[in-house]
Amino acid sequence: MSDSATPPPLPEPTDPANLLPGDSVNGLTAPQPASSPEPSVVMPEDADGAARSTAALSAPAVASAHVKRGRTGVWATVALLCVAAGTVGSVLGARAVASNDAGKTRRTFAQTATGFASSMKVSVQREEDLTVSASTFYAGNPKASPAEFAKWAKWAQMLRHYPELDALGLVTQVHAPQLAAFAANATGAKVKPATKGSTSHSGDALRVTPSGTRPYYCLAGAELARSRADSAPTGLDYCALTPALISSRDTARSIHMPATIAAPISGKRVQAVRLETPVYRGGQPPITVAGRRAAFVGWLSEVLFPGAVARTALHAYPQNGVSLRYRAGHATVTSTSGRRQPGAQSASVTLHNGWKATVFGAPINASVTADGKALMLLLGGILLSAMLGVLVFLLGGGSRARKQPPAPEREPASEQLYDPLTGLPNRALTLDLAERMVARTRRQPGMLAGALVIDIDWFKDVNDKLGQACGDQLLKIVAERVSDVVRSGDTVGRLEGDEFVVLVEAAARGARLDALARRVIEALHRPVDLDDFGPSFFLTASIGLAFGQYAHPEDLLRDAQLALHAGKAAGKDRYTLFNANMRSVIEGQGALEAELNTALLDNQFFQLYQPIYDLSTRQVVGLEALIRWRHPTRGVIEAAEFVPLAEETGLIVPIGRWALEEACRRAAEWNVAGHRASISVQVSTNQLNRDGFITDVRRALQQSGLDPSLLTLEIGETTVMLDVAAATERCREIKQLGVRIAIDDFGSGYAYRSDLQQMPIDYLKVDRSSLAASDDQDYRSWLLEAILHFGRDLALTVIAKGIDTHEHMTTVQSMGCTLAQGFYMGEPTPAHVVEGLLAADFQASQQASSVG
Repeated sequence: MSDSATPPPLPEPTDPANLLPGDSVNGLTAPQPASSPEPSVVMPEDADGAARSTAALSAPAVASAHVKRGRTGVWATVALLCVAAGTVGSVLGARAVASNDAGKTRRTFAQTATGFASSMKVSVQREEDLTVSASTFYAGNPKASPAEFAKWAKWAQMLRHYPELDALGLVTQVHAPQLAAFAANATGAKVKPATKGSTSHSGDALRVTPSGTRPYYCLAGAELARSRADSAPTGLDYCALTPALISSRDTARSIHMPATIAAPISGKRVQAVRLETPVYRGGQPPITVAGRRAAFVGWLSEVLFPGAVARTALHAYPQNGVSLRYRAGHATVTSTSGRRQPGAQSASVTLHNGWKATVFGAPINASVTADGKALMLLLGGILLSAMLGVLVFLLGGGSRARKQPPAPEREPASEQLYDPLTGLPNRALTLDLAERMVARTRRQPGMLAGALVIDIDWFKDVNDKLGQACGDQLLKIVAERVSDVVRSGDTVGRLEGDEFVVLVEAAARGARLDALARRVIEALHRPVDLDDFGPSFFLTASIGLAFGQYAHPEDLLRDAQLALHAGKAAGKDRYTLFNANMRSVIEGQGALEAELNTALLDNQFFQLYQPIYDLSTRQVVGLEALIRWRHPTRGVIEAAEFVPLAEETGLIVPIGRWALEEACRRAAEWNVAGHRASISVQVSTNQLNRDGFITDVRRALQQSGLDPSLLTLEIGETTVMLDVAAATERCREIKQLGVRIAIDDFGSGYAYRSDLQQMPIDYLKVDRSSLAASDDQDYRSWLLEAILHFGRDLALTVIAKGIDTHEHMTTVQSMGCTLAQGFYMGEPTPAHVVEGLLAADFQASQQASSVG
């Protein structure tokens, strides 16, 4: 019993060696039998077994290391390929940029050469105008004294208007017996007649050079010289020095020869050109040699400095150089101006009358290292390629795949806050920022909210003529320049199109938006370089300013917009500060625009007619139709108040068509009654540019039955100068109808003589009151007389407007003007009054003819 009661001692349960297979005590598990398919557990006493088990466990790790090294090598190869591909692409791109820039340089130079050729042709043609003007003076005043010539030259401001002119005068043929009288007239001193045996025939006051007895001499009676050193010595016999002068008198051909003068700037002696041009009474050489000798006045002698011509042409191309060559007979005169770099491009331009110009531009180098943009692209591309290679290696060389985060949802287009072209806040963000600014200023009584609305002048022309790409580039430039001149706390945004805004928040005492506006104007005035256009593009803008305590941002921007419209109406290229009167003006214009739509339907327009008088007979030869608006509440409105608005809205087309038809109908009635008088009708820019305008004129003539030669269409000089080629073509179409054409307000648009020579015009109308901004009566008289001479040179009839006093009428009549109109001659009158005026003129002419 005792044996069975005493159990045998049990092994320690904590010793795993004493546990049965599968037993578990306190988390410890007994070892499995050797036949178990599970891996064996190494027993402490089996050292060799332990080593073998360790080697078996290390084999997967070694394999994983080999795989990892292989993956790293693959990604390193991919990274190197990325670097190589990026480098090759950078080299190709840099070469393409360098080649493109070289081509752009060539095209820019070609445009520059073309523009320079046009400028040079204008400069050379100015020399022809100089010759014609001076020849006209002497042809009309063959016996003009040196004092009279000096007075005319001072009035014409020859040396100022023609910087290339060094000397100008008239050389006359003086026979030996006339030498004493010539000397007295030239020197102002009495000269004794030549005695027998004298070698000079000149007396004491005039010494002929070279000396000698000759049957005649060719002497300068009057001369204008830029400096005394360039003035020819008194008594110089040109015929003795140039025997070909006499033959040029008979052939009516100019003589060209080289000369030496002091350069206007450096004072060094340089080559010049001397021109001797025969001058005849009446301005034109007779057909026969005998007639030329009888009408011969003398030779117009000019000394020209080609270097001044070249410098004048280079004003618009300061980065270029030019070599101007003039072939005078068998000699050649060459003058070089401007910059000429080694390897520069060149282009030769052959001008007429012996002139030839060679233009030099920037050198062309298509290598990558010589082109800054191409070199930056190459270096930047290589650097980016290296960075890309490193990034690929780091991201792809990892042993574990990383889970990519989900791509963020694309922001809707409506939520985009910045303009994609300029990078500025767009309209939505700008309005939001304006609202926050206005809210802040409302909470702070000492602060003001301000806005500058900027609009680019003539931006539509840039898009239409240069293309949308140039327009986009111009918008970027404007955005950059405006952003550069504003303060750090100001906000620049793009509202729409070519309209930008600057939001300014400032203390009431320190608000100086005008200073900011001036900085913006000055920044935009700098020349703009547009691709494929050249460096001569200039930019202007109009700015509207408004600032104060506002309740809503819309009110602030509206006031700035009103100021902008006022500035544009005043002439553009300026800034305008808002004032309360602008609201009433804009509202009034809006009401006026709405009323213009119904004015034609309600027959509210009518015409007055101002007579045009022939000053020699004091009779009416024509009438100018002037449109008026009989407003139902405001009374009679002048054309100056509503025609600009009609131009802007396009209503000028139907209004102008009515005015043309009404004027033709009235003129036809007066001519049927026996009063033959022409009618003049003003034509606006929009009318002239319309393709249907010729049809309007033809219909007005057909419906009225008016003789086309009695209709004169008046076109403003500024309208012609907007596009000379298009205006010339449209005027030729009008002339085919038999209608006459007048250039109105001549003297205000700077039309060139060459432009007017190409246009089929009949009259020049000049308003004496608008010739000059000053009140200098003498200046206006001189200018009017010059225009009269100009018109006679072009065989055009000049009509003087603005004749308001008897003195005005006698002045223009003494100048040779034959047609005039003005309040002194006759005020604009209704049609029924015109009928009585024409009838009275008819009776007066009948009585005069019966008395004669």
